[in-house]
Amino acid sequence: MAKYERPEYKVLLSEEPFELREYRDFYIVEYDNAADPDVDSGFGTLFRYISNDNQANRKISMTVPVIQELSDDRTKMAFVVPKAEWEDIPQPNSPVLSVKKFASGLFAVIQYGGYSNDRKEGEMLERLALWLQQKKYRPASNYMLASFNAPFVPPPFRHNEIMVRITTDNFK
Repeated sequence: MAKYERPEYKVLLSEEPFELREYRDFYIVEYDNAADPDVDSGFGTLFRYISNDNQANRKISMTVPVIQELSDDRTKMAFVVPKAEWEDIPQPNSPVLSVKKFASGLFAVIQYGGYSNDRKEGEMLERLALWLQQKKYRPASNYMLASFNAPFVPPPFRHNEIMVRITTDNFK
């Protein structure tokens, strides 16, 4: 995991397995396809983009995490653009991909290991929502699943997170 670039953030509060983080701005390439609400083709489309299927015909370094924005109607999937590309991010060839700024802000996060699945993600989301209530933080976005590992990484070495942008009046 350490060999891949990841977005910059500062941990403001840590209560294992939860963290309150302040992220800096970064860029993503987002897969948003109404015809594919479960993002079955999301990772492949994003992988082709970084492999050189972009208007610059340029290979882009892999980063972590792959982010899935969870919502009732459909899921979106995003690749984090490496900092070295920010001045000249290649435009996607695919009409279901777009370059977006992921704005800085406060995020509540729960971290967990092993393989992620619907049951585990639901459980972690509930735990994070309860922690938010206890801390009097309010969600200000959809929840997001952040995946950090390739499929072949064994469960004991896997790292996943559920995160949500928050607003808070009581954090100093």
